[in-house]
Amino acid sequence: MKFETVAIFGATGQIGQLIVQAFQKCKKQNFKLIQVVQPGHDEEARRNPGVDAKFIDITSASKEEIATALQGVDVVVSALGGKGMEMQPLIQDAADVAGVKRFYPSEYGMHHIYRKPGDDWGYLHPIWDMKEVSNEKCLHHPAVKEGRMSYTLIGCGDFYDQDREPTWCPWTQTDVDKYTLRIVGDANARCDFTNRHDLAAYLVESCCHPERSENATLNFVSDHISYNEIASLLEKYAKRPVEKVFISEEDMHAYIADPSSAPAALREGSPFPLDFWMMVKGAQGQGRFWRPPGQVHNNLFPDVEVTPFEAYFQRRFA
Repeated sequence: MKFETVAIFGATGQIGQLIVQAFQKCKKQNFKLIQVVQPGHDEEARRNPGVDAKFIDITSASKEEIATALQGVDVVVSALGGKGMEMQPLIQDAADVAGVKRFYPSEYGMHHIYRKPGDDWGYLHPIWDMKEVSNEKCLHHPAVKEGRMSYTLIGCGDFYDQDREPTWCPWTQTDVDKYTLRIVGDANARCDFTNRHDLAAYLVESCCHPERSENATLNFVSDHISYNEIASLLEKYAKRPVEKVFISEEDMHAYIADPSSAPAALREGSPFPLDFWMMVKGAQGQGRFWRPPGQVHNNLFPDVEVTPFEAYFQRRFA
């Protein structure tokens, strides 16, 4: 089995664009790439030079229209986010009609159950639940069940190199005299983190070895580290002071229940809602934001180099 043609949905986003670049940098084989882009987004499509673009409004296109665009495609990679993820079942239906062999749903994360004090129920944030619903539909698709199409689902740790996230990833900012790390719970609890470029390279490597990634749920991690360790490395390489702002679990639960009660600095600076931010950082501070060794699959593709925080800081602040 060999994959040659790959269609990428969400190819102009912060994950999708790096996936495109990773395919272009691949030295093991030459892939033919197609980016499926919303009409009117010509400028964004040009950010992926050398990649054929097919302009389709997936919110209104029929299954047959999308299938026509996917003729001759071996692999469909979804890097869609937000409401776009709701279109994945239609895209997969169209991929089945077109004879696509492999489907990559837009996972690239880690989901956690939120537990309120004194409440016996567990809760899944709507952002995570949207992914769960999308993943469930993908893995239970008739084409997968009947063997016409395989899947590869890739999870990961917390993306630590998001430049658009001054609150989530404060070390990505350059115009500051000091870095402020907002830490929920235990600052010594180690968490799984992933570099986006590493993840993109891992996905491409899985396409180069389709037999290893067939019908597989994989997870990829770049570093397993605590916020205290991150703060020490940041001070060492950025040569700027790091201020740690600690948030107790009690305050975390209060902010989730009423986001307006949180300090303005927490409510601003991120496109994600505050309750989601708190649930992620809270799971990290509770020591739950990591996968056991048997659920981390870096070893499947040893040629993929990982970028731990120290290497990232060394390069960033060189």
